[in-house]
Amino acid sequence: MHRRKGGAARIGRVVAVRDWGAVMAQVRTSGKQAAARKAARERAVERAAEFRRRQEQLEELAAEYFVAADAVDGINEDAEARIQKIRDEQAAAITEAEEQSQAIIERMLDTKVSRDEVAERLGIPVRDVKRSKPKTPATVTADATIATGDDHSDDTGGVHDASPSDAQESYAA
Repeated sequence: MHRRKGGAARIGRVVAVRDWGAVMAQVRTSGKQAAARKAARERAVERAAEFRRRQEQLEELAAEYFVAADAVDGINEDAEARIQKIRDEQAAAITEAEEQSQAIIERMLDTKVSRDEVAERLGIPVRDVKRSKPKTPATVTADATIATGDDHSDDTGGVHDASPSDAQESYAA
């Protein structure tokens, strides 16, 4: 006689069971295990579905983030372009104002007032009071022509080109 789990003894082909309670417990246990496996599978499926939902939600949020980050970059680029435009306008305005102030200083100096006196009247250092460099005759002619709109025509009807090389030759003579 060979003993099996649960107290059953095998006699030939017939199995004699001494403790039906143990056998039934084993059957119930395997039934419980099957139910537990089924419940575990269902929980695993639910958790996997929840995980997929979270992954999809995270992917959507990541996509929204990248759209917002690109918008920030675009806003920064637009702001930088506007700032550069303002800086360019500022530089042009400063240059114009400095040219005007220098022109006023030159006009004051043209009244035969010394640089020291001009500096004192304006409250600026003498080094900032500069005389304009004397213009060469060709430059004066060219500036006057530009201002009046003349086309450098001479009395013979020909056009005279006031080039820098002509100015140097006439200045050297």
